[in-house]
Amino acid sequence: MTELFSPLRSRAFRWLEGTALFANTGVWMVTLVGGFIMERLTTSPVLVTLAAAISPLASIFAVVFSGAAADSHDRRGVLLVAKIMLIGSVALLVVISSSQLLTPATLLLGLAGLGLANGTSSPSWWTTIGSLVPPEVLPVALSLDSFQWNIGQVVGPVLGGAVLRGAGTTVFFVLCGAVMVPLIGFLLFWRGRDDLRLSTPGASAAESLMGAISSGWRYFSNTPGLRAIAARTALYVTPATALGALLPLFAAHYLHTSALGYGLILALSGVGAMFASLVFPRLQGRLHLDAIVAAATLANALAVAALVVWPTLWAAVPVLVVTGASWVWATVAFTIAARQVTPEWVQTRSLSLFYVVLQGPFVLGGLGFGVIDTFLPLRDTLVVAALTFIPGILLIPRFGLPVVARSSLQLVVNPSLAIGEHIHPDDGPVMILVEYRVGEEDVDDFLESMTELRIVRRRLGGTRWGVFQDVTTHGKFLETFLVPSWNGYLLQRDHYTKADREIEARAFAFNQGADGPRITRFVHPDTVEAARARSAWRREMLRLLRPQ
Repeated sequence: MTELFSPLRSRAFRWLEGTALFANTGVWMVTLVGGFIMERLTTSPVLVTLAAAISPLASIFAVVFSGAAADSHDRRGVLLVAKIMLIGSVALLVVISSSQLLTPATLLLGLAGLGLANGTSSPSWWTTIGSLVPPEVLPVALSLDSFQWNIGQVVGPVLGGAVLRGAGTTVFFVLCGAVMVPLIGFLLFWRGRDDLRLSTPGASAAESLMGAISSGWRYFSNTPGLRAIAARTALYVTPATALGALLPLFAAHYLHTSALGYGLILALSGVGAMFASLVFPRLQGRLHLDAIVAAATLANALAVAALVVWPTLWAAVPVLVVTGASWVWATVAFTIAARQVTPEWVQTRSLSLFYVVLQGPFVLGGLGFGVIDTFLPLRDTLVVAALTFIPGILLIPRFGLPVVARSSLQLVVNPSLAIGEHIHPDDGPVMILVEYRVGEEDVDDFLESMTELRIVRRRLGGTRWGVFQDVTTHGKFLETFLVPSWNGYLLQRDHYTKADREIEARAFAFNQGADGPRITRFVHPDTVEAARARSAWRREMLRLLRPQ
Protein backbone atom coordinates (compact mmCIF):
# COMPACT_ATOMS: atom_id res chain seq x y z
CA MET A 1 0.00 0.00 0.00
CA THR A 2 2.95 2.33 0.72
CA GLU A 3 4.22 1.76 -2.81
CA LEU A 4 0.78 2.57 -4.23
CA PHE A 5 0.80 6.06 -2.72
CA SER A 6 4.50 6.81 -3.26
CA PRO A 7 3.78 9.40 -6.05
CA LEU A 8 1.89 11.49 -3.46
CA ARG A 9 5.25 12.43 -1.93
CA SER A 10 5.49 14.96 -4.75
CA ARG A 11 3.75 18.16 -3.60
CA ALA A 12 3.05 19.21 -7.18
CA PHE A 13 1.50 15.81 -7.97
CA ARG A 14 -0.74 16.04 -4.88
CA TRP A 15 -2.06 19.47 -5.84
CA LEU A 16 -2.51 18.55 -9.49
CA GLU A 17 -4.46 15.39 -8.74
CA GLY A 18 -6.41 16.93 -5.85
CA THR A 19 -7.78 19.83 -7.89
CA ALA A 20 -8.31 17.54 -10.87
CA LEU A 21 -10.55 15.32 -8.74
CA PHE A 22 -13.13 18.12 -8.50
CA ALA A 23 -12.81 19.10 -12.17
CA ASN A 24 -13.14 15.52 -13.41
CA THR A 25 -16.26 15.05 -11.30
CA GLY A 26 -17.82 17.90 -13.27
CA VAL A 27 -16.64 16.41 -16.57
CA TRP A 28 -18.19 13.05 -15.74
CA MET A 29 -21.43 14.74 -14.67
CA VAL A 30 -21.79 16.37 -18.07
CA THR A 31 -20.53 13.62 -20.35
CA LEU A 32 -22.35 10.69 -18.74
CA VAL A 33 -25.57 12.32 -17.62
CA GLY A 34 -25.60 14.20 -20.94
CA GLY A 35 -26.61 10.96 -22.65
CA PHE A 36 -29.58 10.66 -20.30
CA ILE A 37 -30.58 14.27 -21.04
CA MET A 38 -30.34 13.55 -24.78
CA GLU A 39 -32.54 10.47 -24.39
CA ARG A 40 -35.19 12.75 -22.88
CA LEU A 41 -34.87 15.22 -25.78
CA THR A 42 -35.08 12.74 -28.68
CA THR A 43 -35.99 9.15 -29.53
CA SER A 44 -33.34 8.79 -32.26
CA PRO A 45 -30.74 6.08 -31.41
CA VAL A 46 -28.16 7.86 -33.58
CA LEU A 47 -28.56 11.15 -31.67
CA VAL A 48 -28.36 9.35 -28.32
CA THR A 49 -25.16 7.57 -29.32
CA LEU A 50 -23.87 10.80 -30.86
CA ALA A 51 -24.16 12.42 -27.42
CA ALA A 52 -21.53 9.92 -26.23
CA ALA A 53 -19.42 10.21 -29.40
CA ILE A 54 -19.41 13.97 -30.03
CA SER A 55 -16.95 14.76 -27.24
CA PRO A 56 -14.19 12.38 -28.40
CA LEU A 57 -14.90 13.38 -32.02
CA ALA A 58 -14.28 17.04 -31.21
CA SER A 59 -11.21 16.17 -29.15
CA ILE A 60 -9.52 14.64 -32.19
CA PHE A 61 -9.47 18.01 -33.95
CA ALA A 62 -7.59 19.69 -31.08
CA VAL A 63 -5.25 17.01 -29.85
CA VAL A 64 -2.58 17.03 -32.58
CA PHE A 65 -2.08 20.80 -32.41
CA SER A 66 -2.05 20.80 -28.62
CA GLY A 67 0.58 18.06 -28.46
CA ALA A 68 2.87 19.94 -30.84
CA ALA A 69 2.36 23.22 -28.97
CA ALA A 70 3.17 21.53 -25.65
CA ASP A 71 6.41 19.98 -26.95
CA SER A 72 7.64 23.07 -28.79
CA HIS A 73 6.44 25.80 -26.39
CA ASP A 74 4.79 25.58 -22.95
CA ARG A 75 2.94 22.54 -21.65
CA ARG A 76 1.53 24.39 -18.63
CA GLY A 77 0.09 27.05 -20.93
CA VAL A 78 -1.62 24.38 -23.02
CA LEU A 79 -3.15 22.85 -19.89
CA LEU A 80 -4.39 26.22 -18.72
CA VAL A 81 -6.00 27.05 -22.06
CA ALA A 82 -7.66 23.62 -22.08
CA LYS A 83 -9.20 24.04 -18.64
CA ILE A 84 -10.49 27.52 -19.49
CA MET A 85 -12.10 26.04 -22.60
CA LEU A 86 -13.64 23.36 -20.38
CA ILE A 87 -15.34 25.76 -18.01
CA GLY A 88 -16.33 27.99 -20.95
CA SER A 89 -18.19 25.09 -22.58
CA VAL A 90 -20.10 24.41 -19.38
CA ALA A 91 -20.90 28.12 -19.08
CA LEU A 92 -22.37 27.97 -22.59
CA LEU A 93 -24.63 25.10 -21.52
CA VAL A 94 -25.74 27.13 -18.48
CA VAL A 95 -26.77 30.03 -20.74
CA ILE A 96 -28.52 27.71 -23.21
CA SER A 97 -30.42 25.88 -20.49
CA SER A 98 -31.46 29.01 -18.60
CA SER A 99 -32.70 30.53 -21.87
CA GLN A 100 -34.93 27.50 -22.53
CA LEU A 101 -32.93 26.75 -25.70
CA LEU A 102 -31.74 23.27 -24.76
CA THR A 103 -32.27 21.03 -27.81
CA PRO A 104 -30.36 18.03 -29.20
CA ALA A 105 -28.33 20.42 -31.38
CA THR A 106 -27.40 22.86 -28.58
CA LEU A 107 -26.61 20.02 -26.18
CA LEU A 108 -24.27 18.52 -28.79
CA LEU A 109 -22.62 21.93 -29.19
CA GLY A 110 -21.79 22.10 -25.48
CA LEU A 111 -20.55 18.50 -25.41
CA ALA A 112 -18.36 19.23 -28.44
CA GLY A 113 -16.77 22.10 -26.50
CA LEU A 114 -15.94 19.69 -23.68
CA GLY A 115 -14.33 17.40 -26.23
CA LEU A 116 -12.15 20.18 -27.61
CA ALA A 117 -10.99 20.98 -24.09
CA ASN A 118 -10.24 17.33 -23.25
CA GLY A 119 -8.36 16.83 -26.51
CA THR A 120 -6.25 19.91 -25.81
CA SER A 121 -5.48 18.74 -22.29
CA SER A 122 -4.95 14.97 -22.34
CA PRO A 123 -1.49 14.53 -23.99
CA SER A 124 0.02 17.35 -21.91
CA TRP A 125 -1.62 15.92 -18.80
CA TRP A 126 -0.08 12.47 -19.28
CA THR A 127 3.37 13.93 -19.91
CA THR A 128 3.07 16.31 -16.96
CA ILE A 129 2.42 13.41 -14.60
CA GLY A 130 5.63 11.80 -15.79
CA SER A 131 7.59 14.99 -15.11
CA LEU A 132 6.38 15.32 -11.51
CA VAL A 133 7.35 11.86 -10.24
CA PRO A 134 10.47 9.67 -10.54
CA PRO A 135 10.49 7.37 -13.60
CA GLU A 136 10.35 4.20 -11.50
CA VAL A 137 6.97 5.14 -9.98
CA LEU A 138 5.38 6.41 -13.20
CA PRO A 139 3.10 3.33 -13.66
CA VAL A 140 1.87 3.82 -10.09
CA ALA A 141 1.33 7.54 -10.74
CA LEU A 142 -0.72 6.79 -13.86
CA SER A 143 -2.77 4.30 -11.85
CA LEU A 144 -3.44 6.91 -9.17
CA ASP A 145 -4.39 9.40 -11.87
CA SER A 146 -6.82 6.84 -13.26
CA PHE A 147 -8.10 6.24 -9.71
CA GLN A 148 -8.93 9.92 -9.14
CA TRP A 149 -10.42 10.17 -12.62
CA ASN A 150 -12.73 7.29 -11.81
CA ILE A 151 -13.71 8.69 -8.43
CA GLY A 152 -15.34 11.36 -10.55
CA GLN A 153 -16.94 8.60 -12.60
CA VAL A 154 -18.58 7.29 -9.41
CA VAL A 155 -19.48 10.58 -7.74
CA GLY A 156 -20.30 12.54 -10.90
CA PRO A 157 -23.22 10.50 -12.24
CA VAL A 158 -24.79 10.02 -8.77
CA LEU A 159 -24.45 13.68 -7.86
CA GLY A 160 -25.48 14.76 -11.34
CA GLY A 161 -28.50 12.49 -11.41
CA ALA A 162 -29.67 13.76 -8.00
CA VAL A 163 -29.22 17.44 -8.97
CA LEU A 164 -30.87 16.90 -12.34
CA ARG A 165 -33.83 15.25 -10.68
CA GLY A 166 -34.24 17.84 -7.95
CA ALA A 167 -33.15 21.15 -9.48
CA GLY A 168 -33.20 20.81 -13.26
CA THR A 169 -30.65 21.18 -16.02
CA THR A 170 -29.55 24.79 -15.35
CA VAL A 171 -28.48 24.16 -11.75
CA PHE A 172 -26.95 20.89 -12.92
CA PHE A 173 -24.68 22.69 -15.42
CA VAL A 174 -23.83 25.46 -12.89
CA LEU A 175 -22.60 22.84 -10.41
CA CYS A 176 -20.56 21.13 -13.15
CA GLY A 177 -18.75 24.39 -13.88
CA ALA A 178 -18.21 25.35 -10.24
CA VAL A 179 -16.22 22.23 -9.39
CA MET A 180 -13.81 22.94 -12.27
CA VAL A 181 -12.61 26.27 -10.86
CA PRO A 182 -9.99 24.94 -8.35
CA LEU A 183 -7.90 23.28 -11.06
CA ILE A 184 -7.71 26.52 -13.07
CA GLY A 185 -6.71 28.36 -9.90
CA PHE A 186 -3.91 25.86 -9.26
CA LEU A 187 -2.49 26.18 -12.78
CA LEU A 188 -2.61 29.99 -12.50
CA PHE A 189 -1.28 30.62 -9.00
CA TRP A 190 0.72 27.62 -7.82
CA ARG A 191 4.13 28.94 -6.73
CA GLY A 192 5.94 25.92 -8.09
CA ARG A 193 4.38 26.32 -11.50
CA ASP A 194 7.78 26.63 -13.20
CA ASP A 195 8.04 22.86 -12.74
CA LEU A 196 5.02 22.63 -15.02
CA ARG A 197 6.61 24.79 -17.70
CA LEU A 198 7.62 21.73 -19.62
CA SER A 199 9.01 22.74 -22.97
CA THR A 200 10.88 19.76 -24.34
CA PRO A 201 14.55 19.78 -23.28
CA GLY A 202 17.02 20.42 -26.04
CA ALA A 203 16.67 22.02 -29.44
CA SER A 204 13.10 21.00 -30.18
CA ALA A 205 11.88 24.23 -28.58
CA ALA A 206 13.17 25.91 -31.77
CA GLU A 207 10.61 24.07 -33.91
CA SER A 208 7.61 25.87 -35.34
CA LEU A 209 4.15 24.56 -34.54
CA MET A 210 3.66 23.00 -37.98
CA GLY A 211 7.20 21.64 -37.91
CA ALA A 212 6.54 20.05 -34.52
CA ILE A 213 3.31 18.46 -35.84
CA SER A 214 5.13 17.11 -38.89
CA SER A 215 8.04 15.67 -36.88
CA GLY A 216 5.63 14.09 -34.39
CA TRP A 217 3.68 12.38 -37.17
CA ARG A 218 6.91 11.15 -38.82
CA TYR A 219 8.15 9.68 -35.57
CA PHE A 220 4.85 7.98 -34.77
CA SER A 221 4.27 6.54 -38.25
CA ASN A 222 7.85 5.27 -38.62
CA THR A 223 8.10 3.55 -35.23
CA PRO A 224 6.93 -0.10 -35.44
CA GLY A 225 6.25 -0.27 -31.71
CA LEU A 226 3.88 2.71 -31.82
CA ARG A 227 2.08 1.28 -34.85
CA ALA A 228 1.53 -1.98 -32.97
CA ILE A 229 0.14 -0.09 -29.97
CA ALA A 230 -2.18 1.86 -32.28
CA ALA A 231 -3.52 -1.33 -33.88
CA ARG A 232 -4.14 -2.99 -30.51
CA THR A 233 -5.83 0.11 -29.13
CA ALA A 234 -8.22 0.33 -32.08
CA LEU A 235 -9.05 -3.38 -31.85
CA TYR A 236 -10.04 -3.00 -28.20
CA VAL A 237 -11.69 0.43 -28.12
CA THR A 238 -14.03 -0.08 -31.09
CA PRO A 239 -16.19 -2.80 -29.48
CA ALA A 240 -15.67 -1.45 -25.95
CA THR A 241 -17.57 1.73 -26.84
CA ALA A 242 -20.79 -0.12 -27.68
CA LEU A 243 -22.16 -0.58 -24.17
CA GLY A 244 -21.46 2.99 -23.09
CA ALA A 245 -23.03 4.44 -26.24
CA LEU A 246 -26.11 2.21 -26.04
CA LEU A 247 -26.54 2.30 -22.26
CA PRO A 248 -29.09 5.16 -22.24
CA LEU A 249 -31.28 3.14 -24.61
CA PHE A 250 -30.73 -0.08 -22.66
CA ALA A 251 -31.63 1.64 -19.39
CA ALA A 252 -34.77 3.13 -20.92
CA HIS A 253 -35.99 -0.11 -22.58
CA TYR A 254 -35.02 -2.74 -20.00
CA LEU A 255 -34.19 -1.06 -16.68
CA HIS A 256 -36.76 1.78 -16.65
CA THR A 257 -34.64 4.02 -14.40
CA SER A 258 -35.00 7.64 -13.32
CA ALA A 259 -32.20 10.21 -13.64
CA LEU A 260 -30.88 9.27 -10.19
CA GLY A 261 -31.14 5.56 -10.97
CA TYR A 262 -29.28 6.06 -14.23
CA GLY A 263 -26.53 7.93 -12.37
CA LEU A 264 -26.23 5.06 -9.88
CA ILE A 265 -25.93 2.57 -12.74
CA LEU A 266 -23.16 4.62 -14.34
CA ALA A 267 -21.38 4.84 -11.00
CA LEU A 268 -21.00 1.06 -11.01
CA SER A 269 -18.63 1.35 -13.95
CA GLY A 270 -16.63 3.88 -11.94
CA VAL A 271 -16.46 1.49 -8.99
CA GLY A 272 -14.95 -1.17 -11.23
CA ALA A 273 -12.53 1.35 -12.69
CA MET A 274 -11.39 2.50 -9.24
CA PHE A 275 -10.75 -1.08 -8.19
CA ALA A 276 -8.81 -1.72 -11.39
CA SER A 277 -6.67 1.39 -10.83
CA LEU A 278 -5.65 0.19 -7.37
CA VAL A 279 -4.86 -3.33 -8.57
CA PHE A 280 -3.05 -2.38 -11.80
CA PRO A 281 0.44 -1.69 -10.32
CA ARG A 282 0.55 -5.18 -8.82
CA LEU A 283 -0.69 -6.75 -12.02
CA GLN A 284 1.99 -4.99 -14.02
CA GLY A 285 4.62 -6.29 -11.65
CA ARG A 286 3.53 -9.87 -12.31
CA LEU A 287 2.18 -9.91 -15.89
CA HIS A 288 3.25 -8.64 -19.30
CA LEU A 289 1.13 -5.78 -20.62
CA ASP A 290 -0.12 -8.10 -23.38
CA ALA A 291 -1.54 -10.50 -20.80
CA ILE A 292 -3.30 -7.66 -18.97
CA VAL A 293 -4.90 -6.39 -22.20
CA ALA A 294 -5.91 -9.92 -23.24
CA ALA A 295 -7.61 -10.52 -19.90
CA ALA A 296 -9.38 -7.15 -20.08
CA THR A 297 -10.59 -7.84 -23.63
CA LEU A 298 -11.94 -11.29 -22.78
CA ALA A 299 -13.64 -10.02 -19.61
CA ASN A 300 -15.30 -7.18 -21.50
CA ALA A 301 -16.58 -9.50 -24.23
CA LEU A 302 -18.05 -11.96 -21.72
CA ALA A 303 -19.65 -9.14 -19.70
CA VAL A 304 -21.45 -7.72 -22.76
CA ALA A 305 -22.58 -11.21 -23.75
CA ALA A 306 -23.94 -11.78 -20.23
CA LEU A 307 -26.04 -8.63 -20.49
CA VAL A 308 -27.53 -9.94 -23.73
CA VAL A 309 -28.55 -13.20 -22.05
CA TRP A 310 -29.81 -11.54 -18.84
CA PRO A 311 -31.03 -7.99 -19.63
CA THR A 312 -31.94 -7.20 -16.03
CA LEU A 313 -30.82 -4.75 -13.38
CA TRP A 314 -29.16 -7.50 -11.35
CA ALA A 315 -27.10 -8.55 -14.34
CA ALA A 316 -26.23 -4.95 -15.19
CA VAL A 317 -24.58 -4.42 -11.79
CA PRO A 318 -21.66 -6.89 -12.20
CA VAL A 319 -21.45 -6.23 -15.96
CA LEU A 320 -20.80 -2.52 -15.50
CA VAL A 321 -18.27 -3.17 -12.73
CA VAL A 322 -16.38 -5.58 -15.01
CA THR A 323 -16.48 -3.33 -18.08
CA GLY A 324 -15.28 -0.35 -16.01
CA ALA A 325 -12.35 -2.37 -14.66
CA SER A 326 -11.51 -3.80 -18.08
CA TRP A 327 -11.44 -0.35 -19.67
CA VAL A 328 -8.92 0.91 -17.10
CA TRP A 329 -6.66 -2.14 -17.37
CA ALA A 330 -6.55 -1.95 -21.14
CA THR A 331 -6.22 1.82 -21.62
CA VAL A 332 -3.64 2.31 -18.86
CA ALA A 333 -1.60 -0.54 -20.35
CA PHE A 334 -1.76 1.09 -23.78
CA THR A 335 -0.79 4.48 -22.34
CA ILE A 336 2.20 3.05 -20.46
CA ALA A 337 3.35 1.21 -23.60
CA ALA A 338 3.01 4.33 -25.77
CA ARG A 339 4.90 6.46 -23.26
CA GLN A 340 7.57 3.81 -22.76
CA VAL A 341 8.66 3.65 -26.41
CA THR A 342 8.98 7.40 -27.10
CA PRO A 343 11.84 9.70 -26.10
CA GLU A 344 11.20 12.87 -24.14
CA TRP A 345 11.60 15.29 -27.05
CA VAL A 346 8.60 13.90 -28.96
CA GLN A 347 6.59 12.37 -26.14
CA THR A 348 3.62 14.74 -25.94
CA ARG A 349 3.21 14.69 -29.73
CA SER A 350 3.29 10.90 -29.79
CA LEU A 351 0.77 10.75 -26.96
CA SER A 352 -1.46 13.18 -28.85
CA LEU A 353 -1.48 10.84 -31.84
CA PHE A 354 -2.09 7.91 -29.50
CA TYR A 355 -5.04 9.90 -28.14
CA VAL A 356 -6.37 10.17 -31.71
CA VAL A 357 -6.10 6.39 -32.03
CA LEU A 358 -7.87 6.02 -28.68
CA GLN A 359 -10.71 8.43 -29.47
CA GLY A 360 -11.15 7.74 -33.20
CA PRO A 361 -12.45 4.18 -32.68
CA PHE A 362 -14.46 5.50 -29.73
CA VAL A 363 -16.30 7.82 -32.12
CA LEU A 364 -16.62 5.35 -34.97
CA GLY A 365 -17.59 2.50 -32.65
CA GLY A 366 -20.23 4.54 -30.83
CA LEU A 367 -21.78 5.91 -34.00
CA GLY A 368 -21.44 2.59 -35.81
CA PHE A 369 -23.30 0.65 -33.13
CA GLY A 370 -25.92 3.40 -33.05
CA VAL A 371 -26.49 2.89 -36.78
CA ILE A 372 -26.57 -0.90 -36.35
CA ASP A 373 -29.19 -0.47 -33.63
CA THR A 374 -31.50 1.27 -36.10
CA PHE A 375 -31.63 -1.98 -38.14
CA LEU A 376 -31.27 -4.63 -35.43
CA PRO A 377 -32.87 -5.11 -32.00
CA LEU A 378 -30.81 -3.69 -29.16
CA ARG A 379 -29.76 -7.08 -27.79
CA ASP A 380 -28.63 -8.23 -31.25
CA THR A 381 -26.49 -5.10 -31.53
CA LEU A 382 -24.81 -6.02 -28.26
CA VAL A 383 -24.14 -9.52 -29.63
CA VAL A 384 -22.32 -7.93 -32.56
CA ALA A 385 -20.29 -5.85 -30.10
CA ALA A 386 -19.31 -8.92 -28.06
CA LEU A 387 -18.13 -10.76 -31.19
CA THR A 388 -16.09 -7.75 -32.31
CA PHE A 389 -13.73 -8.24 -29.35
CA ILE A 390 -12.44 -11.54 -30.80
CA PRO A 391 -9.92 -10.08 -33.33
CA GLY A 392 -8.26 -8.11 -30.54
CA ILE A 393 -7.45 -11.39 -28.77
CA LEU A 394 -6.45 -13.40 -31.86
CA LEU A 395 -4.03 -10.76 -33.16
CA ILE A 396 -2.01 -10.36 -29.95
CA PRO A 397 0.90 -12.44 -31.36
CA ARG A 398 0.97 -10.20 -34.45
CA PHE A 399 0.84 -6.86 -32.60
CA GLY A 400 2.59 -7.44 -29.28
CA LEU A 401 3.03 -4.41 -27.01
CA PRO A 402 6.73 -3.44 -26.97
CA VAL A 403 8.81 -3.13 -23.81
CA VAL A 404 11.72 -0.68 -24.12
CA ALA A 405 14.34 0.38 -21.55
CA ARG A 406 14.00 4.11 -20.99
CA SER A 407 17.79 4.46 -20.73
CA SER A 408 18.07 3.56 -24.42
CA LEU A 409 15.91 6.60 -25.30
CA GLN A 410 18.23 9.19 -23.77
CA LEU A 411 19.43 11.78 -26.27
CA VAL A 412 23.06 11.56 -27.42
CA VAL A 413 25.13 14.74 -27.61
CA ASN A 414 26.61 15.26 -31.09
CA PRO A 415 29.73 17.27 -31.97
CA SER A 416 29.06 20.61 -33.68
CA LEU A 417 29.52 20.88 -37.44
CA ALA A 418 31.87 23.31 -39.16
CA ILE A 419 29.99 25.00 -42.02
CA GLY A 420 30.53 27.94 -44.31
CA GLU A 421 29.25 31.40 -43.45
CA HIS A 422 27.03 31.39 -46.55
CA ILE A 423 24.75 28.67 -45.07
CA HIS A 424 21.55 30.02 -43.50
CA PRO A 425 19.33 27.95 -41.10
CA ASP A 426 16.41 28.12 -43.55
CA ASP A 427 18.46 26.90 -46.52
CA GLY A 428 17.34 23.64 -47.99
CA PRO A 429 16.59 21.00 -48.83
CA VAL A 430 19.74 19.32 -47.52
CA MET A 431 21.01 16.09 -49.10
CA ILE A 432 23.17 13.79 -46.97
CA LEU A 433 25.41 11.20 -48.61
CA VAL A 434 27.04 8.42 -46.58
CA GLU A 435 29.60 6.39 -48.53
CA TYR A 436 30.38 2.84 -47.39
CA ARG A 437 33.05 0.33 -48.45
CA VAL A 438 31.77 -3.14 -47.54
CA GLY A 439 33.52 -6.48 -47.83
CA GLU A 440 31.98 -9.00 -50.22
CA GLU A 441 31.16 -11.45 -47.42
CA ASP A 442 29.33 -8.74 -45.42
CA VAL A 443 27.04 -7.33 -48.12
CA ASP A 444 23.89 -9.23 -47.08
CA ASP A 445 24.32 -8.42 -43.39
CA PHE A 446 25.08 -4.79 -44.26
CA LEU A 447 21.89 -4.43 -46.30
CA GLU A 448 19.89 -6.00 -43.48
CA SER A 449 21.31 -3.47 -41.01
CA MET A 450 20.35 -0.68 -43.40
CA THR A 451 16.67 -1.63 -43.12
CA GLU A 452 16.87 -0.77 -39.40
CA LEU A 453 18.79 2.42 -40.11
CA ARG A 454 16.14 3.43 -42.65
CA ILE A 455 13.52 3.50 -39.85
CA VAL A 456 15.77 5.73 -37.73
CA ARG A 457 16.49 8.18 -40.56
CA ARG A 458 12.85 8.48 -41.62
CA ARG A 459 11.32 8.93 -38.18
CA LEU A 460 13.85 11.68 -37.43
CA GLY A 461 12.91 13.64 -40.55
CA GLY A 462 14.78 12.06 -43.45
CA THR A 463 12.87 11.75 -46.73
CA ARG A 464 13.63 9.99 -50.02
CA TRP A 465 15.93 7.61 -48.20
CA GLY A 466 17.73 5.04 -50.32
CA VAL A 467 20.79 2.82 -50.69
CA PHE A 468 22.63 2.57 -54.03
CA GLN A 469 25.47 0.34 -55.18
CA ASP A 470 28.30 1.51 -57.44
CA VAL A 471 28.07 -0.19 -60.86
CA THR A 472 31.86 -0.20 -61.31
CA THR A 473 33.22 -0.82 -57.80
CA HIS A 474 31.99 -3.90 -55.96
CA GLY A 475 31.21 -3.26 -52.30
CA LYS A 476 30.82 0.51 -52.66
CA PHE A 477 27.42 1.71 -51.40
CA LEU A 478 25.89 5.15 -51.03
CA GLU A 479 23.17 5.93 -48.48
CA THR A 480 21.17 9.06 -49.34
CA PHE A 481 18.37 10.99 -47.71
CA LEU A 482 16.95 14.51 -47.71
CA VAL A 483 16.03 16.89 -44.89
CA PRO A 484 13.82 19.93 -45.66
CA SER A 485 16.22 22.56 -44.25
CA TRP A 486 19.62 23.00 -42.64
CA ASN A 487 17.97 23.85 -39.32
CA GLY A 488 15.86 20.70 -39.67
CA TYR A 489 19.03 18.67 -40.18
CA LEU A 490 20.58 20.13 -37.03
CA LEU A 491 17.41 19.28 -35.10
CA GLN A 492 17.55 15.76 -36.52
CA ARG A 493 21.10 15.33 -35.22
CA ASP A 494 20.01 16.51 -31.77
CA HIS A 495 17.19 13.96 -31.65
CA TYR A 496 19.29 10.80 -31.99
CA THR A 497 18.85 8.57 -28.95
CA LYS A 498 21.26 6.02 -27.57
CA ALA A 499 19.29 3.23 -29.29
CA ASP A 500 19.34 5.14 -32.61
CA ARG A 501 23.10 5.59 -32.44
CA GLU A 502 23.56 1.89 -31.68
CA ILE A 503 21.63 1.01 -34.84
CA GLU A 504 23.74 3.49 -36.82
CA ALA A 505 26.95 2.10 -35.29
CA ARG A 506 26.04 -1.44 -36.37
CA ALA A 507 25.65 -0.23 -39.96
CA PHE A 508 28.84 1.85 -39.81
CA ALA A 509 30.78 -1.16 -38.47
CA PHE A 510 30.55 -2.86 -41.87
CA ASN A 511 32.57 -0.07 -43.46
CA GLN A 512 36.18 -1.05 -44.17
CA GLY A 513 38.57 1.48 -42.73
CA ALA A 514 39.29 2.98 -39.33
CA ASP A 515 37.70 6.36 -39.95
CA GLY A 516 34.18 5.10 -40.62
CA PRO A 517 32.03 5.89 -43.67
CA ARG A 518 32.49 9.20 -45.45
CA ILE A 519 29.62 11.66 -44.81
CA THR A 520 28.97 14.56 -47.20
CA ARG A 521 26.29 17.21 -46.85
CA PHE A 522 24.91 19.33 -49.70
CA VAL A 523 22.51 22.29 -49.60
CA HIS A 524 20.34 23.29 -52.55
CA PRO A 525 21.95 26.28 -54.32
CA ASP A 526 18.72 28.32 -54.15
CA THR A 527 19.65 29.53 -50.66
CA VAL A 528 18.28 32.31 -48.49
CA GLU A 529 21.39 34.33 -49.29
CA ALA A 530 20.74 33.97 -53.03
CA ALA A 531 17.08 34.93 -52.58
CA ARG A 532 18.12 38.06 -50.69
CA ALA A 533 20.57 38.97 -53.44
CA ARG A 534 17.85 38.58 -56.10
CA SER A 535 15.48 40.68 -54.02
CA ALA A 536 18.09 43.42 -53.62
CA TRP A 537 18.77 43.32 -57.38
CA ARG A 538 15.05 43.70 -58.14
CA ARG A 539 14.77 46.64 -55.77
CA GLU A 540 17.75 48.32 -57.40
CA MET A 541 16.33 47.77 -60.90
CA LEU A 542 12.99 49.25 -59.83
CA ARG A 543 14.79 52.26 -58.37
CA LEU A 544 16.71 52.84 -61.60
CA LEU A 545 13.61 52.46 -63.79
CA ARG A 546 11.47 54.71 -61.64
CA PRO A 547 10.96 58.12 -63.28
CA GLN A 548 13.05 60.84 -61.66
